[in-house]
Amino acid sequence: KAVKALELSEMEQGRYADVIFNVICVVCIPFIAPAYMHQTFLALLVSHIYIYSYDQVKVLRYVVKFDYGSPDVHYLGMQLFAIPVAILAGALVFKANQMSGGEDLGSGVLQGYWLLMGICLAMVAHACLHLLALQCISLVVDNAVDRSKSEAAYVDYAQKFPATFFSVNPVHCLRCKSGISKRTEQEFYSPLKG
Repeated sequence: KAVKALELSEMEQGRYADVIFNVICVVCIPFIAPAYMHQTFLALLVSHIYIYSYDQVKVLRYVVKFDYGSPDVHYLGMQLFAIPVAILAGALVFKANQMSGGEDLGSGVLQGYWLLMGICLAMVAHACLHLLALQCISLVVDNAVDRSKSEAAYVDYAQKFPATFFSVNPVHCLRCKSGISKRTEQEFYSPLKG
């Protein structure tokens, strides 16, 4: 149990939620008091560069494994990013309305519910445009490869890349070692051994 407690952890993909929450908080600032927007965006940029660098070092040096089952989480993160971008479009309408009026704060062209409808319309339109553009780009970039005619042998690739389906599966390695499986004995692969 002591070895298990000191073992390196697995990487989790909770960063998408952290990043999107931080960006949503920052893009809501123009609705309140945008006096220090450039400093706020600079702090956001610097902190996210730090988070990105930290995750790079963590994944490459200090994590036992990082499971990328599919790109679904990444694609969902890109879709969720439509939320802060849509809020920013609504803030742009809000600020443009304030600038269209005179010196008074509430003297814009749009007033009351019309202003709210303008902001909501800009947000919904921009979110739809963002998701549509994301869908179109993903269809163009999608590169599914047909490997049915591949002549590469599994044995050759297993020598080049020792982390195979069989070598990282502890149950399979244990069955081979105890003779339950008919395959030859499989050495368990761990990134810590390499």
